[in-house]
Amino acid sequence: MPLWNEIEGQTLDGFTLRKLLRSEGRTAWFSTEDPAGAPGVLSVFEALNDEDAVEARLQAAARVAHPNLLAIRKTGRGRLEDESLVYALMEPFDQTLAEVLRDRSLAPDEAREVAGSLLTALESVEAAGLYHGHVDASGVLGVGDSIKLRSDCLTTLRTESDAPALAALLYNALTKRRYSSERDALQLPAPFATLVRAGVAPNGSLAAMRRVLNGPVESPAEVSAPARPPASAPRASSVPAGGAGRPRRRPGITIAALVIMIVVLGIAWYAFKRPAGHRPISGEAAPPPTSHQPTAAVPPNAAPVGDAAGAMGAPETVKPPAKPSAAPAASATPAAGSERSVWHVVVYTYNGEKSAQQSAAELGRRFPQLQPQVFSPSSHGPYLVTLGGGMTRQQAFTRREAAIAAGLPKDTYMQNFRK
Repeated sequence: MPLWNEIEGQTLDGFTLRKLLRSEGRTAWFSTEDPAGAPGVLSVFEALNDEDAVEARLQAAARVAHPNLLAIRKTGRGRLEDESLVYALMEPFDQTLAEVLRDRSLAPDEAREVAGSLLTALESVEAAGLYHGHVDASGVLGVGDSIKLRSDCLTTLRTESDAPALAALLYNALTKRRYSSERDALQLPAPFATLVRAGVAPNGSLAAMRRVLNGPVESPAEVSAPARPPASAPRASSVPAGGAGRPRRRPGITIAALVIMIVVLGIAWYAFKRPAGHRPISGEAAPPPTSHQPTAAVPPNAAPVGDAAGAMGAPETVKPPAKPSAAPAASATPAAGSERSVWHVVVYTYNGEKSAQQSAAELGRRFPQLQPQVFSPSSHGPYLVTLGGGMTRQQAFTRREAAIAAGLPKDTYMQNFRK
């Protein structure tokens, strides 16, 4: 299969592939015209012996009609330079959210409009039993006065939800930074602090985000505040029946005061009587810091959106970050059985092994530090030109960023393969 920009101007099943608008691995978008001469966008998929499955998936996506989903007008397949291709003819668009975020972040009222449009679109996708999987700034499209999601990526519904990706996108649109932890969400204005947390929580869902978006505006403090007792609950003090204005002192209050006093005295004794810390002698290694030593707060990542928001790799579901492990990583490649998947950074895809080997060799001469090599998920193709072999998700992200910075294509993407 030639590079996507090498087939500009050619004809696929009656549609002329004009300007290449975007590419992401085995998929590319071209500007085109429909048979009546009206402008459109042709989403073209390189078939890897799965033409029937890809076409069936696109047909299912075309049946989901919603004003906030990019309409698919026609699906089909054809051949180009002896390669089988599947396509979806979509309505044209004016701009992507990624292009807007390269210049500025969204104002709160703009972000609320985006949240409402995308949430209704994803609810319709979920109601149809499908999963989006590409909720990112490059897939949010402006069509006239409407905000729409791309629809050529819809797949059968999985156990994951699109809610975490939507929440991370809203944080990114408001701050131009990548979401990393709940502490990031607390810095947002209402209702976005609550809205983002409703999406990225362990039980986050589109329904939870809908309740926040439709409900009263809450501040972050109100989210974590304890519930107030009902109006019928007894008051903390009671007035005697005899009419005396002085409340009786409850035994529970006295006991609580004594407990607090004991705790304070214990802390004071410990502060003045604890043994002095051990000082290392000459030649002895200093001990590691103990748990009571303060740890500097790490500010949230401030990576600009730019190409990161617009880069089109394999879909990644955004989840709350896992707790860091106390044990250091043993090697760059994860040990067998250490995790359920291995990540690869994919630059090119070929049907033939010889072409893949030639491409990897050429990249190796130009970028030896990236360790280009050929990887095949199966024994008969497709053959992927990858960088550095199998690795963890974080290592793959770092390797992909380094590759793009070195000058490799911006559609270089990450993909995980189950062991």
